[in-house]
Amino acid sequence: MRTIDDRLAALLAAAVFSASPLLLCGCASTAPAPRAVARGAAAPLDQRFASEPAPTPRFPDPERGRKLRAAAADVQALARRAAERERLPALALGVVIDEELAIQAVLGVRDAAAGGAVDEHTRFRIGSVTKPLTAAAILRLRDEGRLSIDAPAARYLPALSGVVYPTRDARQITVRDLLTHSSGLPRLGVFPPASTSRDVTEREILATLDGFGLESAPGTATSYSNLGYSLLGLVVARAAGVPYRRYMSDAVLGPLGMRDAAWDPSQVPPGALASPHARGVDDDGAVAPIQPWRLGASEATAGLYASLADMGRFVGFELAAWPARDAPEAGALRRSTVRESHLMARNGSAFPAAGGDDGPGLGWHVREDCDLGHVVFHNGLIDGFSASVTLLPQRGVGVVALANVAGADLESLNADVLGQLAATGAMEARVVPPSPPVRRAAQAVASVIGRARTGALDRRLRPGWFPEAHLASLREALRDAGARVGACALDGSAVVESATAARFGLRCERGALSLAVRVDTSPDARITSLSVEEQTGAIARQAPGPSDRPARCR
Repeated sequence: MRTIDDRLAALLAAAVFSASPLLLCGCASTAPAPRAVARGAAAPLDQRFASEPAPTPRFPDPERGRKLRAAAADVQALARRAAERERLPALALGVVIDEELAIQAVLGVRDAAAGGAVDEHTRFRIGSVTKPLTAAAILRLRDEGRLSIDAPAARYLPALSGVVYPTRDARQITVRDLLTHSSGLPRLGVFPPASTSRDVTEREILATLDGFGLESAPGTATSYSNLGYSLLGLVVARAAGVPYRRYMSDAVLGPLGMRDAAWDPSQVPPGALASPHARGVDDDGAVAPIQPWRLGASEATAGLYASLADMGRFVGFELAAWPARDAPEAGALRRSTVRESHLMARNGSAFPAAGGDDGPGLGWHVREDCDLGHVVFHNGLIDGFSASVTLLPQRGVGVVALANVAGADLESLNADVLGQLAATGAMEARVVPPSPPVRRAAQAVASVIGRARTGALDRRLRPGWFPEAHLASLREALRDAGARVGACALDGSAVVESATAARFGLRCERGALSLAVRVDTSPDARITSLSVEEQTGAIARQAPGPSDRPARCR
């Protein structure tokens, strides 16, 4: 592409306005709009919302769902090969497309010695995949106004006042620090380890905190901590005023429809529980049943049993939080809260990861993958079970894998499944349509190219923003463009930068142009920046090209 008027580009450079992406352009209503919130959630503070609904991102391929589901046979073949390679007694694999468990592969037997068929309701222990559910309980309590995640955790667990900080300038551990594995607590506590014969008690956990030294000052380093999530389970009970299991059942598992979920094998009906297995010490890969650990008061870190059907509902709920939209709320958590948990969390704020980076979310791990984009995931490994969940929120796809042997490489299986789905060509990310004010601004620009009068555009410019000399050059440049390419109209292609800025393709009588436009956030949005370039075809709608990828992905 070549710039149609270099003078125009130089003049307009001073007129670029970087609007905050947190502000919606368009006319704001004068009164707060009512909205539904998650059951039991505290009423929101007064907020003003745009009276003109924001456009909802959409998938570009209308055949997307059918194409992804058509990969079922290939996905099931991947599951069979993984089960054979890993010598898994049982494997339950599911692909969630939007909110539906659309593809399943359920293989093997519940017990290597006794047999027993496996189905989508067979319960597997999900290990550390329990952590995102514990985090959901904490966040719901936050939304209900019953705790603050930025308050010192000792407010809810006074025993934490006994820990020893490494430096005198260290701040206190917050609940957020526990959520993001940045508390300075180590991976494991020094209370009696889980065993097959007795439960760990709350008293034992809390008693060991007196004089317990932190590995780093809170908020300065990330170190995965099962101990931290054991304490979060106790925080849930303190803030809710009921035992952890009861609050989880009433506020999280029940609303999610996880009807098969259980905390103890005795709660599972006969014939519905997958037995835990361990590999032998020899090299033949043989596995044998073992007895499950009893986690007791530390179960918030890794203790839940759930079925593939349960996990499909959970993954579907997590995916349904995207994209942000105006539809009524429903479910265990607000959509904004779920989205918050899917973003990288540091220094008290949440933000998307940079290309190739990874780090903690709130209960999840987050990675910006160079091929898949925004990835949210968690793995689980415990006494004879393995689990892995991978979410692609911008693509509306999630994969969950459960096995009843410790150490199974389910993360690689999930990656292979996502690769198979990507091979269909139907796993593109949602496309964000331009907001109505930005589109109207672009139409105003297009309407004056090749035409003598520029009044329609003049009325859309921010008053006082463009000096008269700039306006004269702008009008001249648009007249020159029109003389070369003729009258123009939007061609339907667009790349959105934010709610206030986008780049559009223009189809003209004797060529094509590319128009970049930005508006302010006033009720009657006006143009604050624009540029026009010649092009050889329609602008790309989808993923950025190699030069636009983050540095670590090139």
